Amino acid sequence: MKYTIPNDNLQKHECPLAVIKCVDFRFRTSDQEFVEKGLGYTDFDLFSWPGAAKEVLKLNGFKTSLVEKIVTVSRGLHGVKKLLLLWHWDCGGYGGSHAFASQQAEEQQYTKDLQAVRDILAKELPDDLEIVLAYSKIVPQGLEYLVLE
Repeated sequence: MKYTIPNDNLQKHECPLAVIKCVDFRFRTSDQEFVEKGLGYTDFDLFSWPGAAKEVLKLNGFKTSLVEKIVTVSRGLHGVKKLLLLWHWDCGGYGGSHAFASQQAEEQQYTKDLQAVRDILAKELPDDLEIVLAYSKIVPQGLEYLVLE
């Protein structure tokens, strides 16, 4: 089987943003729309695995490997200027929404962890790399994305 897809980006070597997000398929399309339409970035590097960058909090080899890839690939090869840490509601890496006493408790945990991961990464990443924090939560209309200040 052959499948050919036109790709106008093959000559590009720079992008402004790297995104760290969870692999959860339920959020893939919405996350991409948020980054493209909500934040205005059509070109971005994507790092994706279960629980997003929650593993950084364990202070194990994951953090070292992640920082190395951001610095050498996203920053070094692609000229990335911003890093987006993107969490999502009902994350299996946290045991899902049912693992929290309330929606407020879930939101507080995500906010706390996003800020902690940012603080850990900021110590090892270039000073001029801006780190943006965001998460999505389920609302009656679908998903609502919130960018933290």
